[in-house]
Amino acid sequence: MNDISEPARDTGQGAARSPEDLEAIIEARTRALTEALEQKTALLHEVDHRVKNNLQLISSLLLLQNRRVTDPALKASLRGMLGRVNAIATVHRRLFQSEDVERFDVSAFIRDMVADLMGSAGRDDIRIELDLERVEIPAAKAAPFALVVNELLTNALRHGFPEGRGGRIFVGVRRQEGEFRIEIADDGVGLDKDTTPSGFGLTIVQLLCQQLKAKSETTDAEPGARIIVSLPVNGAH
Repeated sequence: MNDISEPARDTGQGAARSPEDLEAIIEARTRALTEALEQKTALLHEVDHRVKNNLQLISSLLLLQNRRVTDPALKASLRGMLGRVNAIATVHRRLFQSEDVERFDVSAFIRDMVADLMGSAGRDDIRIELDLERVEIPAAKAAPFALVVNELLTNALRHGFPEGRGGRIFVGVRRQEGEFRIEIADDGVGLDKDTTPSGFGLTIVQLLCQQLKAKSETTDAEPGARIIVSLPVNGAH
């Protein structure tokens, strides 16, 4: 009698895998993905740490230089640069605290910036009113947007309310007619109708608005001044 042997197993790629083999493959792939994610997260934290340290170093240098100079105009210029660096630092902090580093929460940033500016200004005689609709923009637009808002708020505080004059600053964010609008209005000294607005801060706003494809309009609020910056809705949520 001929022996009937068991058929040889097919070891080719088309062979069916056992549940144990599939489980091992899934565990190995999961482990590899987890390790890759941990490496990416560690790298992001390292980048975050270095950027934060560099921004703090720049701020410290500006502050040190501001303390050493005596020229009032130069001191004001250095304070302006320090404010711009702090605005970028706030953007960085907001982005890395967010679960989505691709999107930037405009309203949350404005709340942070208002608190920082009012704290450093020490002006208890100025009241801030916020009316902020939640809007998110691409992270790539966060820095120029932050600098625009910083310039406008700083300008309202510095020029709208000289020492001894209190008042109100309104900051609004909303969608209107297919646009995303930021309004900053104050009831301060208002516009000088006989003088064309100029200065480094205004130049920054104009250049950054061009970069953002935004429009800015300044009007007399009677009393005070109002500026509205309109950005395309494309890319905003």
